[in-house]
Amino acid sequence: MSQSGCEEHAEFFRYQSELQSEALLAYLETLHEPVWECELMRVALPAADLVSGTALEMYRWHFVLFHALYGLQPHFAGRGRYLFVHFMRTCVKELPVAGRCRYFDEDSAEFCGAGCEAGGQFCAFHGRRGDELAVDMLSERYFYLDPANLSALAAENAEKFINGAWNLLHHQEEYRRCLAAMGLPEGVSLDLLRKRFRHLARTLHPDINPVDHAEFARINSAYRTLLKLLNV
Repeated sequence: MSQSGCEEHAEFFRYQSELQSEALLAYLETLHEPVWECELMRVALPAADLVSGTALEMYRWHFVLFHALYGLQPHFAGRGRYLFVHFMRTCVKELPVAGRCRYFDEDSAEFCGAGCEAGGQFCAFHGRRGDELAVDMLSERYFYLDPANLSALAAENAEKFINGAWNLLHHQEEYRRCLAAMGLPEGVSLDLLRKRFRHLARTLHPDINPVDHAEFARINSAYRTLLKLLNV
């Protein structure tokens, strides 16, 4: 990289200098279950202040971590594994064998694995959606691999960017309790959360089933709390 390029990315290199790359790789190599970003931070960036740091500092620590994670994807791909990067459920999965669908469902953190049409990577059901997802993920990967994007956000925008994610990290127990009340796994999408609530509401709403008034109140409270935690 040229001297001008180094000067331009000086802030990125300052944060990156704290990265414990070997520790991060070793942790990921033995990862069996999805993990929260804060856990990866403790391993890879022990210098990061996750309690009293500003939103801009949080964003920059987050950026350096994701830069490292996306940079490690080729390492795992070369070993027949997929490193899925997400702030709530980063995980490493075995890639499907040739001829099996490579659509990765973010909610279940699993590949489809159904048979593909000749020469394709996705099954008939996931064909179009798989292509769209691949483009979205490529876009996000390139964003984090470009050091210039560490300084691309102003402080106020960094706060908006990071607020929802870190709000969850600071209320993990409440988040997990509410999900358990609704019978949902961690990292569930907003769309599935809403669908699950509608299903439970149809079953438990007092106007339909007066016996379950208390249960509906419990589910409704959990649902509203989750929406608040997700900044919806």
